Amino acid sequence: MQPILKMMSVLLLILFAGSEQAVEATPTGDQVAAALQVKVGYVKDGYGTPEKPYSDEARASIAGARVIAIDAEGAILAQGLTDHQGEWQADIAVPRDLRFAKKNMGMVTLVTVADGYNENVTFDVPVNQYDDGVVSAVVTLRPIRADERNEPSFNAQLHRFTVFEMLDDYANRVGLVKQKPSANTNGLSEPEMPWSAEIRNP
Repeated sequence: MQPILKMMSVLLLILFAGSEQAVEATPTGDQVAAALQVKVGYVKDGYGTPEKPYSDEARASIAGARVIAIDAEGAILAQGLTDHQGEWQADIAVPRDLRFAKKNMGMVTLVTVADGYNENVTFDVPVNQYDDGVVSAVVTLRPIRADERNEPSFNAQLHRFTVFEMLDDYANRVGLVKQKPSANTNGLSEPEMPWSAEIRNP
Protein backbone atom coordinates (compact mmCIF):
# COMPACT_ATOMS: atom_id res chain seq x y z
CA MET A 1 0.00 0.00 0.00
CA GLN A 2 2.77 2.42 0.85
CA PRO A 3 4.25 2.47 -2.70
CA ILE A 4 0.76 3.20 -4.08
CA LEU A 5 0.21 6.07 -1.63
CA LYS A 6 3.63 7.46 -2.46
CA MET A 7 2.84 7.34 -6.18
CA MET A 8 -0.50 9.12 -5.63
CA SER A 9 1.22 11.85 -3.64
CA VAL A 10 3.69 12.42 -6.46
CA LEU A 11 0.86 12.64 -8.99
CA LEU A 12 -1.01 15.15 -6.84
CA LEU A 13 2.11 17.29 -6.53
CA ILE A 14 2.52 17.29 -10.32
CA LEU A 15 -1.13 18.27 -10.80
CA PHE A 16 -0.90 21.11 -8.30
CA ALA A 17 2.32 22.33 -9.86
CA GLY A 18 0.68 22.36 -13.29
CA SER A 19 -2.32 24.28 -11.96
CA GLU A 20 -0.04 26.83 -10.30
CA GLN A 21 1.83 27.42 -13.55
CA ALA A 22 -1.44 27.94 -15.45
CA VAL A 23 -2.58 30.54 -12.95
CA GLU A 24 0.75 32.37 -13.10
CA ALA A 25 0.59 32.43 -16.91
CA THR A 26 -2.81 34.15 -16.93
CA PRO A 27 -2.49 37.93 -17.58
CA THR A 28 -3.59 40.02 -14.62
CA GLY A 29 -3.17 43.64 -15.81
CA ASP A 30 -6.23 45.85 -16.14
CA GLN A 31 -5.08 47.66 -19.29
CA VAL A 32 -3.64 46.59 -22.63
CA ALA A 33 -1.43 49.09 -24.47
CA ALA A 34 -0.78 48.91 -28.21
CA ALA A 35 0.06 50.94 -31.30
CA LEU A 36 -3.11 51.35 -33.36
CA GLN A 37 -2.57 51.34 -37.14
CA VAL A 38 -5.55 52.04 -39.40
CA LYS A 39 -5.70 52.05 -43.21
CA VAL A 40 -8.76 53.68 -44.80
CA GLY A 41 -9.73 53.19 -48.42
CA TYR A 42 -12.48 52.41 -50.91
CA VAL A 43 -13.06 49.89 -53.70
CA LYS A 44 -12.64 51.38 -57.16
CA ASP A 45 -15.47 51.12 -59.68
CA GLY A 46 -15.69 47.98 -61.78
CA TYR A 47 -14.13 45.55 -59.32
CA GLY A 48 -15.94 42.66 -57.65
CA THR A 49 -16.90 40.90 -60.89
CA PRO A 50 -15.61 37.59 -62.33
CA GLU A 51 -13.65 39.60 -64.89
CA LYS A 52 -12.19 41.97 -62.28
CA PRO A 53 -12.23 40.25 -58.86
CA TYR A 54 -11.29 42.05 -55.66
CA SER A 55 -7.53 42.45 -55.30
CA ASP A 56 -4.95 44.90 -53.98
CA GLU A 57 -5.36 46.83 -57.21
CA ALA A 58 -9.08 47.24 -56.53
CA ARG A 59 -8.46 49.35 -53.45
CA ALA A 60 -7.50 53.03 -53.26
CA SER A 61 -6.59 54.98 -50.13
CA ILE A 62 -8.57 57.89 -48.67
CA ALA A 63 -6.60 60.85 -47.34
CA GLY A 64 -8.23 63.11 -44.77
CA ALA A 65 -10.58 60.49 -43.32
CA ARG A 66 -11.26 60.94 -39.62
CA VAL A 67 -10.91 57.88 -37.36
CA ILE A 68 -12.31 57.84 -33.82
CA ALA A 69 -11.09 55.05 -31.50
CA ILE A 70 -13.47 54.05 -28.68
CA ASP A 71 -12.87 51.53 -25.90
CA ALA A 72 -15.32 48.96 -24.52
CA GLU A 73 -16.33 51.36 -21.74
CA GLY A 74 -17.35 54.05 -24.23
CA ALA A 75 -14.38 56.38 -23.79
CA ILE A 76 -12.85 58.13 -26.80
CA LEU A 77 -9.19 57.06 -26.78
CA ALA A 78 -7.92 59.03 -29.76
CA GLN A 79 -9.03 60.56 -33.03
CA GLY A 80 -7.30 62.00 -36.05
CA LEU A 81 -7.03 62.25 -39.83
CA THR A 82 -5.45 59.81 -42.27
CA ASP A 83 -2.37 60.93 -44.19
CA HIS A 84 -1.93 60.98 -47.98
CA GLN A 85 -1.55 57.19 -47.93
CA GLY A 86 -4.83 56.74 -46.07
CA GLU A 87 -3.07 55.76 -42.84
CA TRP A 88 -3.51 56.93 -39.25
CA GLN A 89 -1.69 55.81 -36.11
CA ALA A 90 -2.15 56.36 -32.38
CA ASP A 91 -0.96 54.81 -29.13
CA ILE A 92 -3.91 53.49 -27.13
CA ALA A 93 -4.62 51.57 -23.93
CA VAL A 94 -7.85 49.62 -23.51
CA PRO A 95 -9.38 47.53 -20.70
CA ARG A 96 -8.47 43.84 -20.83
CA ASP A 97 -11.25 41.75 -22.34
CA LEU A 98 -11.93 39.05 -19.74
CA ARG A 99 -13.70 36.87 -22.30
CA PHE A 100 -10.19 35.92 -23.40
CA ALA A 101 -8.75 35.09 -19.99
CA LYS A 102 -5.52 33.55 -21.28
CA LYS A 103 -4.62 36.55 -23.42
CA ASN A 104 -3.43 40.04 -22.61
CA MET A 105 -5.94 41.40 -25.07
CA GLY A 106 -8.64 44.05 -25.39
CA MET A 107 -11.03 45.48 -27.98
CA VAL A 108 -11.44 48.83 -29.68
CA THR A 109 -14.26 50.19 -31.85
CA LEU A 110 -13.44 52.45 -34.80
CA VAL A 111 -15.76 55.11 -36.22
CA THR A 112 -14.53 56.35 -39.61
CA VAL A 113 -15.89 59.24 -41.68
CA ALA A 114 -14.69 60.98 -44.84
CA ASP A 115 -16.13 63.60 -47.17
CA GLY A 116 -17.71 61.97 -50.22
CA TYR A 117 -18.23 58.66 -48.41
CA ASN A 118 -20.70 56.96 -46.11
CA GLU A 119 -19.60 56.36 -42.54
CA ASN A 120 -18.31 53.07 -41.13
CA VAL A 121 -18.36 51.61 -37.61
CA THR A 122 -15.99 48.67 -37.06
CA PHE A 123 -16.73 46.91 -33.77
CA ASP A 124 -14.41 44.69 -31.72
CA VAL A 125 -11.04 45.21 -33.37
CA PRO A 126 -8.62 43.00 -31.35
CA VAL A 127 -5.90 44.87 -29.46
CA ASN A 128 -2.63 42.96 -28.89
CA GLN A 129 -4.18 39.69 -30.07
CA TYR A 130 -0.77 38.26 -30.98
CA ASP A 131 1.03 39.75 -27.98
CA ASP A 132 3.00 42.07 -30.26
CA GLY A 133 1.80 45.43 -28.97
CA VAL A 134 0.04 46.20 -32.25
CA VAL A 135 -3.54 46.50 -33.46
CA SER A 136 -4.09 46.78 -37.22
CA ALA A 137 -7.33 47.53 -39.01
CA VAL A 138 -8.35 48.06 -42.62
CA VAL A 139 -11.51 50.14 -43.07
CA THR A 140 -13.40 50.30 -46.37
CA LEU A 141 -15.80 53.19 -46.96
CA ARG A 142 -18.58 53.25 -49.54
CA PRO A 143 -18.76 56.31 -51.82
CA ILE A 144 -21.96 58.37 -51.68
CA ARG A 145 -24.03 57.55 -54.78
CA ALA A 146 -27.32 58.99 -56.00
CA ASP A 147 -28.75 55.57 -56.91
CA GLU A 148 -27.94 53.82 -53.60
CA ARG A 149 -29.08 53.96 -49.99
CA ASN A 150 -26.52 56.21 -48.34
CA GLU A 151 -26.22 54.78 -44.84
CA PRO A 152 -23.34 53.88 -42.54
CA SER A 153 -21.86 50.40 -42.87
CA PHE A 154 -20.98 48.29 -39.83
CA ASN A 155 -20.00 44.74 -38.82
CA ALA A 156 -22.18 43.67 -35.89
CA GLN A 157 -25.38 41.79 -35.09
CA LEU A 158 -27.14 45.03 -34.18
CA HIS A 159 -30.14 46.83 -35.62
CA ARG A 160 -28.92 49.56 -37.93
CA PHE A 161 -30.83 52.26 -36.03
CA THR A 162 -28.96 51.25 -32.85
CA VAL A 163 -25.65 51.78 -34.67
CA PHE A 164 -26.79 55.03 -36.29
CA GLU A 165 -27.77 56.42 -32.88
CA MET A 166 -24.34 55.52 -31.48
CA LEU A 167 -22.61 57.06 -34.50
CA ASP A 168 -24.53 60.33 -34.10
CA ASP A 169 -23.66 60.42 -30.40
CA TYR A 170 -19.91 60.15 -30.99
CA ALA A 171 -20.00 62.51 -33.96
CA ASN A 172 -21.59 65.12 -31.71
CA ARG A 173 -19.09 64.44 -28.92
CA VAL A 174 -16.18 65.04 -31.28
CA GLY A 175 -17.92 68.05 -32.86
CA LEU A 176 -18.28 66.83 -36.44
CA VAL A 177 -20.44 68.61 -39.02
CA LYS A 178 -22.62 67.08 -41.72
CA GLN A 179 -21.43 66.87 -45.32
CA LYS A 180 -22.93 69.31 -47.81
CA PRO A 181 -25.50 67.95 -50.30
CA SER A 182 -24.18 67.32 -53.81
CA ALA A 183 -25.26 65.82 -57.11
CA ASN A 184 -24.52 62.35 -55.71
CA THR A 185 -26.79 62.64 -52.68
CA ASN A 186 -30.12 62.14 -54.44
CA GLY A 187 -31.97 65.04 -52.86
CA LEU A 188 -30.87 64.45 -49.26
CA SER A 189 -31.07 67.52 -47.07
CA GLU A 190 -28.04 68.49 -44.98
CA PRO A 191 -29.44 66.98 -41.72
CA GLU A 192 -29.83 63.64 -43.56
CA MET A 193 -26.31 63.69 -44.98
CA PRO A 194 -23.46 61.48 -43.73
CA TRP A 195 -21.05 62.99 -41.22
CA SER A 196 -18.03 64.92 -42.49
CA ALA A 197 -14.43 64.60 -41.32
CA GLU A 198 -14.51 68.31 -40.51
CA ILE A 199 -14.98 69.64 -36.98
CA ARG A 200 -17.27 72.61 -36.43
CA ASN A 201 -15.74 75.90 -35.38
CA PRO A 202 -15.75 76.41 -31.59
